[in-house]
Amino acid sequence: MAELSKVGQHFDQEEQPFVAKALDWIERASQDYTLCLTPFLNPRERHIVSILLGDREDVKVSASGIFARAEKERLVIAPSFMEIGEADYEMVLLQVTFAKKFVTLRHKDLLGALLSAGLERTVFGDIVTDDNKGLAQVAIDKRQVPYVMSQIDSIGKVKADWTEVPFDDALIKEVEGKEEFLLLSSLRLDTVVATAFNLSRQEAKDLILSGFVAVNWASSDRLDRIIRSKDVISVRKKGRISLQSLAGHSKRDKIKAVFQIIHR
Repeated sequence: MAELSKVGQHFDQEEQPFVAKALDWIERASQDYTLCLTPFLNPRERHIVSILLGDREDVKVSASGIFARAEKERLVIAPSFMEIGEADYEMVLLQVTFAKKFVTLRHKDLLGALLSAGLERTVFGDIVTDDNKGLAQVAIDKRQVPYVMSQIDSIGKVKADWTEVPFDDALIKEVEGKEEFLLLSSLRLDTVVATAFNLSRQEAKDLILSGFVAVNWASSDRLDRIIRSKDVISVRKKGRISLQSLAGHSKRDKIKAVFQIIHR
């Protein structure tokens, strides 16, 4: 594809397959005058779509993940003259209740149950739990609802009585982490991990090569991988960081960057 080769130089090799998909979504919306619904996308993927759209006026995009401040959202890419409604996202908010006095249902419990049932991570979005209310919710592709209800009858010690609830009943996500300003010698993965978590370069290298570091939810062992805007980096037992913005260079030629950082 000529257009892919033209824009591909601006993205990492690992991102090329997604860039090709995104270009196809955009062109189908433009040329076929149809709505294109994406899977649940992470922040970096959504950022790529926005870059590819640029200042085009023939196509527009809208996003929803049901929850306020959702990390994973579905996009609807459509001709600019089309209206986009809630039903176009084809999502359902599923809820499970649990006896809060006796058990706790954690995010990782629900995530593990969904993945163990064979669901791809792209067919469901954020998972939010509230111990005080004894509730857990997940945003999910509506086509997966019958499968989830029939196949997942328990989550740990919790009996999974799934119910569909209105979007207005979505739990409030807690604001995680805080924005921190960092000075970096480079945007290499090992440098970013070391600086964000106050580690030596050797400690960061060991974590990456041991498979304890993921970029955008996929394990990455490339020390020299360049971190880009909206990339999400997870470091086992350390926390998670996301590049929010760059602000030029310092007088000593250090890169000035703002990261959202969650310390574990």
